[in-house]
Amino acid sequence: LDKLETSVPAEAISTPMQVEIKEESNACDVNENSRKRKLSESAADGPSADSEKKESDDNAANKTEVVVDWNSFTESLCKLVGDDTGKEVIAFLQKDEPAEQFYTLPQISDKQVRRSIHQLIKSAEFNSVVRADNHEGRLRVWHKAFFDKMPRDTFVSGSNNPAKRSNKQNKQNKTNWPRDRPNFLQFVLYKENIDTSTAAKDVTRFARLNPKRGISYAGMKDKRGVTTQFCSAFRVEKEQLLAINKRDGVGGGNSSTKGSCIIRVGNLTYSNEEVKLGALAGNRFDIVLRNIDTGDDDSHDTIRRKLEVAGEGFKQSGFINYFGMQRFGKSVDTHEVGLQILKGDFEGAVDIIMREKPDGDGPRVLEARQTWAKRFDGVNVKEDEAKASEVEAKCARQVEKMCSRFMMCERSIVSSLSRKPRDYKRAFTSISKNMRSMFLHAYQSFLWNKVASFRIKTGGSTEVREGDLVLLEDKSSGETGGRTSGLKGKCVKVVDELDIKEGKFTIEDVVLPLVGSRVDYPTGSSGDFLVELMEEDGISKDAFSRIGDKEISLCGDY
Repeated sequence: LDKLETSVPAEAISTPMQVEIKEESNACDVNENSRKRKLSESAADGPSADSEKKESDDNAANKTEVVVDWNSFTESLCKLVGDDTGKEVIAFLQKDEPAEQFYTLPQISDKQVRRSIHQLIKSAEFNSVVRADNHEGRLRVWHKAFFDKMPRDTFVSGSNNPAKRSNKQNKQNKTNWPRDRPNFLQFVLYKENIDTSTAAKDVTRFARLNPKRGISYAGMKDKRGVTTQFCSAFRVEKEQLLAINKRDGVGGGNSSTKGSCIIRVGNLTYSNEEVKLGALAGNRFDIVLRNIDTGDDDSHDTIRRKLEVAGEGFKQSGFINYFGMQRFGKSVDTHEVGLQILKGDFEGAVDIIMREKPDGDGPRVLEARQTWAKRFDGVNVKEDEAKASEVEAKCARQVEKMCSRFMMCERSIVSSLSRKPRDYKRAFTSISKNMRSMFLHAYQSFLWNKVASFRIKTGGSTEVREGDLVLLEDKSSGETGGRTSGLKGKCVKVVDELDIKEGKFTIEDVVLPLVGSRVDYPTGSSGDFLVELMEEDGISKDAFSRIGDKEISLCGDY
């Protein structure tokens, strides 16, 4: 893509979004890489998701109130799910202010029973006090106090089912898509106070996209920033996506912003290319420096002079462009998960994701992690596999209710283990492909950072050494400056003694590999150090060729 993504600290912008509305085009301009590009388009005419919901609510209010026969409801439900579960559900629905929004039913394998439960809940007798949706293969029964909190893409109660409309629309798009129109709708995602993966899920839900495909993006952007990035969606109408711009900010926030976020889309254009993970030339940052300490003299002139000296030092000597903390996660353990996957230890990977975090979780999240850690207390796992599976499935259902909406990996894991306990490979692969890739990329980045420090420490930052890798050719950059990640179009060589004598290369030509199955390695001390690091972690180069996750490959990069 011939585009740069941006990440701007939230504090650097005094207002969420400064735009100038053009009457003739009903759009606004933004300067990106010295070019004018349309940032947002006017939303399509017609009812928004919010207006549809209001109309639905108004219609419901005009209907005659239905008196619920709880005895009949209890009897019918108990026949389908059993007395204990049925009575628990009824007690939950009859509460005025329940602690939970919904009750998750145990796994029901009988398709006819599931259909009968849906029919019962959708009946005119009971649909005023109960609704249901499907989540990760489980049926959730919602209390009437939280109908407005239900995800619109999973709702299965009633004839005006948004999920059904979405599925119908997806099927129509698949069969009726214009032959002369490219398959992918590329767009800019603008967000504040929400991370990329959560924003992507919200866009998928609010725009009623196919949840299996969702939207794709090139890289993760921080929650704590005002960011824009390029994304794509498969066979989606522009109007469908632009409806997101009519929504007020919801979720994703913290106490300082009252829990709200902003998500907007713009620059919509159809393309034959999907935006894929890693397919960006880089990020452009606007950064604000605060509380600069220069000693006793903190005058404006002194600060300016010292910053100019420091900036000139960066220009002359550069700096090591490390992979930053974002790559390794808030708890700095993302790379540890990647290492376990390379070892084929999926149980170990799940344990790291689910374990208590040193940076401090909220009380409810901490309780969830501690509950999970104690799930096998009093059970001999090796000798009683059946009991271990039973207690793990039960604990998984309990912990799933305790996980926040931002614990996407954890929720996917416990949801899978509630159905297939002790199957940790299945549980890990239930996490989205993008997130699973992030774990492995984090370990690649961990090795790169270590080797980069070693190379500068032992060989300096100004001279090329024999054994270094240099990039001879990079055709991954297109005519417009776009770039793709990976090895395609890149050619490297190992610097030899003759290259040093002839002065063919400078330090700017030197590269280090992101370890993978198809990269070349530097020779000499840097190459030896890289091999030693992997051996200390219990793996070899071959581990990158036989990853246990069939959907992910690690060819490497430079």
